[in-house]
Parts: sequence; C-alpha cells; structure tokens
Amino acid sequence: MESIEDHKSSSSSRGSGSGMEVDIAFPSKPQSTKMGKPLTLFSNFYKFNCKTGGRDVLFEYQVKSSPVLTCHSNEEKNKLRSIVRKMHDKLEAMFENHVYWEGFIYSFEKIDESEMLSEVEIEEDGVPYLVSIELHNNLTFDDPKVARFFRAFINQLIKKSKLRLTRGGKHFDPTGYAELDGVNMYRAYFNTMKCIDGTIYLNLNPSVKFFQQETVLKTIRELGSETSVKEALTGRSVMTLYNNRVYKIDEVDFDKTPNHTFFCDMHNKNKEMTFADYINDNYKMKISVTKQPMLRHHNIRTNQEIYLIPEFCVLTGITEQQKGVNFKEIKNDMFANAHTKSEQTKCFFKTIKSDKSYKEMTERWKIDIEESAFKTKAYKCNFGTIIGNNKKTYDLKNMTRDFSREFNGPLKASKIKGWAILYGKFSAREHETFMKGLKQTVTTDFEYQCNKPLEVMVKGDDRRVNSWTDTIASLCEENQLDIIVCIAPGRKGSSPIYEGLKYYLQTECPIPSQVILSETIKKNFKSLRNIMKNVMIQICAKLGHIPWGYKSLPLMDRPTMVIGMDVCHRVGRSKKSVLGFVASLDKYVGRYYSASVSQGAKQEIAFSIEKLFQEAINNFISENGIGPERIIVYRDAVSEGQSEATLRTEIPQLSKAIQNLVDVGSLKAEPKILFLLANKRIEQRFFTQDRGKFFNPERGL
Repeated sequence: MESIEDHKSSSSSRGSGSGMEVDIAFPSKPQSTKMGKPLTLFSNFYKFNCKTGGRDVLFEYQVKSSPVLTCHSNEEKNKLRSIVRKMHDKLEAMFENHVYWEGFIYSFEKIDESEMLSEVEIEEDGVPYLVSIELHNNLTFDDPKVARFFRAFINQLIKKSKLRLTRGGKHFDPTGYAELDGVNMYRAYFNTMKCIDGTIYLNLNPSVKFFQQETVLKTIRELGSETSVKEALTGRSVMTLYNNRVYKIDEVDFDKTPNHTFFCDMHNKNKEMTFADYINDNYKMKISVTKQPMLRHHNIRTNQEIYLIPEFCVLTGITEQQKGVNFKEIKNDMFANAHTKSEQTKCFFKTIKSDKSYKEMTERWKIDIEESAFKTKAYKCNFGTIIGNNKKTYDLKNMTRDFSREFNGPLKASKIKGWAILYGKFSAREHETFMKGLKQTVTTDFEYQCNKPLEVMVKGDDRRVNSWTDTIASLCEENQLDIIVCIAPGRKGSSPIYEGLKYYLQTECPIPSQVILSETIKKNFKSLRNIMKNVMIQICAKLGHIPWGYKSLPLMDRPTMVIGMDVCHRVGRSKKSVLGFVASLDKYVGRYYSASVSQGAKQEIAFSIEKLFQEAINNFISENGIGPERIIVYRDAVSEGQSEATLRTEIPQLSKAIQNLVDVGSLKAEPKILFLLANKRIEQRFFTQDRGKFFNPERGL
C-alpha cells in the first residue's frame, strides 16, 4: 500500500468572480476550418495512461475534524497534515493507495460508508481531535481538481528521482552540470498538469538553472560592511552544497555564528548541538572560518526557522557579465530550439525512470506517462501584407522582426506644423547630434512633412524635474504645438528626471510627447539613423497618424474591429491598477480609439468596460459609416486560475454593449466575437516534425 503527500500549495483552477460574473456556455474548439492549410503540430504535453478498468473517476474524500481545522492558514494546514500522518496505519488499511492534499484524500477506490473512519481520536499539540473521513465528490477527469492528484503523483516521482525543487516551481538535476567560467549550469524542468478533452497531460518545459561557483562566504567578504551584505543578499536564493536544496535568504544574522547551538530533533539526535557540528556529523563537512554570520530562512509551510552556513552555500542565478563571457556555451541551452528541447525532455524521462521507485510506484497505481509528445491539428493561414508609404506593400512572409526598416514613410500622416525639441546643458552635444540625424530621417529614411521645430534649452538645472516642467508650461502657453520631444539626461534606469518627467507629460501636459535619453544617442551613434526612424514612427502614432497598415489578414475580409486590453499594476502614488484599452477604427488596423479605466489595487479582472466597448463601436461606426461584422479581442496577461472568471465577467459586458447598440438601431446585427485570452505564464511549446526531428513552427500557424 502507498500514500502520497504533496507539500506544494495549490491554487484553484477557477478564479473568484463578482456580481458581474455570468454563467454562460462557451463554444468548444472547432474541429476544422477553411482559413488555411491543415498540418500536424506537436506540443510539450505527455499523456498519463491510467489503467483503472475503463472508469476514469477519482474519488475525493474530505478529512473532517472536531474542533474544526481548515486549510485557510499554514498553521491549520500543518496541524491537519500532522493528524493525517498519525492516522497512517488506519488509512493504509482503508485504502490500497491514496493521496492527501490540503484537507482531502484522493483515491481510485470507492470505500463503502460502513468502512469509513468515523470520530477517530487523535491528539495534536495537546488537543484531542475527533477525525472522520467522508466521501465528498466523484471527480471525472475533466474536473480541474483531478490535476491536484496528478500533480502530487508526479512530484513524488520527481522527489524519489533526486531532482531538487527551486523557488518558482522548477526542478533541477544536481547530478550533472556544465562547469563554466564562474558559474555552473544545471538541467532544469518546469511542470504543470493540463486537462485536454478529458485526458490528463504532463506539461513539461525543459530549462536551465545557474548556480555561482563562489561561496556566499566569499561574497560576504567582498561586500564588506554589514549593511552592504544585508542589502545584497536579503531576498536572494542559495543552494546548500551538502544536500543541493534551495532556500530563500530572509535575513543575514550577524548575531549568530556556526558555533551557536540549537536543539536538534532530527537524525535521532534529540540534543543541543552547534550548527557546525550538525553539518560535520551528517555531511562530513568542516567549517574553515568560525566567525561568519548565519543565513536565516523562514519556512512558511512549517513555520520553522532554518539557519544556513554561508561557507556551504552558493547563490543562484547568473550575472550579465557571466552571460557575456559564457555566451557560446550557454546559448544553445538558454535559447533552446525545438530539437534541443526534445533532447532535454528525454533526459527528464531518463532521470525519473532510471530510479527503481518509478516502476514500483507506477505499477502500484497502474499509471504510466507516455514519452511521445502530444499531437494536434493546426492550420497555416495567409500571412497578409503590410502597406507603407505610397501604398507600397511588403510581404509579411519574407519580412524580418524589425520590419520598420523596410519603410521610408508613413501610410497616412498630416504635416507637423508646430513642434519643439527640448534639451538641457548636460545634453547639449546629444541635441546637436539629434538635430543632424532628424534632418536626414525626415527627408530620406522616413519621409515626413514637417515644419522646422523650435529648439529650446531648459532653463535652470536640467537634472531637476521642475526645470523641465516650468519650461514646458511656458512653452505651451506661448506656442501652438502638435508634439514635444525631450532629450533627457542620463541612461536607461538611472536618469535623474525620466520617471518624473514622463509622469508630468502623461498626467498634466495636454500635448503628445516623446522622451529620448541622451545616453541612447551618445552610445548608439552607429545605429542613430535607425533610432531616429523609430522615434518618428512613435511620433506618427502618438499624433493619431498611421505609420503602416495591414491587408489580407485572416478574418479581415469583412468589416472587423480589433481590440487590445491589458492591466498595469501599481500605477501612480495610489498604487492602483489601470486597464489599458485600444480598438482599431479602420480597414488597415492603423487608427485606434484608446481609453483607460482605473481599478482597485492588484485587480486583474475588469468590471467596468461595457462603456468602453460601446464607445469603441460607436467610433468605428462614425469612421466607416458601418458597424463591425466581427470583433476580435486580445486580452493579455491573466493568471491561469483567473482565466474562466475573466471570460465570464468581460465577455458579457461586450455582449451587453452590442445589445445596447442594436436596441437603439446603431448596429443592424450583432457582430461575431472572437475573444483571445493569454495567460501570464505560457508553458506550452509547439513544434513541427520533419524526418523524425522537431523544428520551431513557421509564422502563420
């Protein structure tokens, strides 16, 4: 008999809703389409084969206690887990195999009510609890809760295969690594569970993990002062050299040393001993320096304080300098193509299946994992074309990522009549370089009709935001300006005024603006022409003009509006969340209606966008004299647990806005809706196959 206990916290697969959430039935994935040429794709999903006698049902049993214990806090989780452990023998007699997960037991066996455990007395922390096991639910394999069981199952296999867990959910293989200059590179894997058409799959994404070669003790010596050490190390992750476990540093404790004592109740010690003696007794490693601080880690799950000796720890991660030095050695693994990913996946299965416990556990549970990648059907659509200056077209199929280099002017633009270039005394040289480049750009590289701009030096110290805001305010009062361009001092991430200046321009200045850092001009002299061209493209878009347009895109053969939505968190002094909203207005997908909605802090789901949808559609009608027949919505960056709640909250608002416009006669018919929702963390990878080898898919799929 076997039980599995998973220590990772789980998150519900369904997000929490609100009064706006509506229970609606979403259409299933279409089996075929006429949009493109069919072809076969492979993905990094690996099927769980469950030989459960043809009945894919998992039984969920609830562990109930009196006094009541829930799993709403780590303290109660730990108590309930400890109680279940003390009931191990009774549960083994009740189930042949079972999994415990935060108050519930999962098994493929259905237990008669007469055989259920009822009011078994278990003492925990001096308190007697009456514990009962009750059947709570029968879960089919399309139920999100089934993923809990399979997650616990695969985590147990991984644990027995000696792979180690890192922060962020990755497992790495400590048995083999590549020794590079100053850093070691390990194979690593991230896994989740996915349900596809009632079948459970392991979603496996191979990766790499880096650990420094220098010990934390050496880093502490180089940093010097206690303040510098605490600032540099607090919050970082380290790996212990004696058992390859990864911990987060919550504090660098200079009041403790390896010679301090603690009561050890592990490894049959049950006595007071020093940290140094504990490591020496169990791992045969002796400290060379007694005077070194201790690294404190707080285990949230067990509420324990764990102290680590810096001499036996190394930091995780790789520095930018190390990336440059070792780029040739790491590029194939860090930026792995489809074939490399496939080979890394084979290493994962070889690692877990080489351990004898894999065969024992899979045979006992009658569960196995296929090593062949999931196969699905896809369609290769028409790429379409991009239209530039003078209606010149460019084939997307043959264009590079930076396709802006192909254009020599905007598709549609009005003349810039009034504009100003602002600079300070600390960026005077860069201003001269900028003006020379600007003349060449607007006459040759990106032909743009514009009057000669005003060149204004900021009054006072241009390292102070007030100097800029005062100059801009005075300039706007005296001149009719279409746009303001500011050459701000400093470099990216370290400019003394960039954040403050951008905040002023976006919240108080009524004129579109563009900010470029002086260091960008100075350090990129050879590529200045391309930088200037991109600046003019951004100016074109900010003025409501059209840099380029699209033609013959999929689904765009009828009047179609494309909407984009995303939420930005911790905005401004109030730290609120703000939803950005844009909607295309023309056939080229080049002009947009834009708006934003302020939401509560950290609020991802939008509850007040019905008005935005309605205003966007009205603007589309005003622009084209006809309503959209199709609406395509790109909704970016929600967590997987919030996906369904987002759909059930935001789609009804779009439907309501459409119905309002139909009711008043603005729309003659309801447009078809295509709502595309992107997860924050995307672990799915897709490949094509040719002659037994995997490749990254072409564009257009």
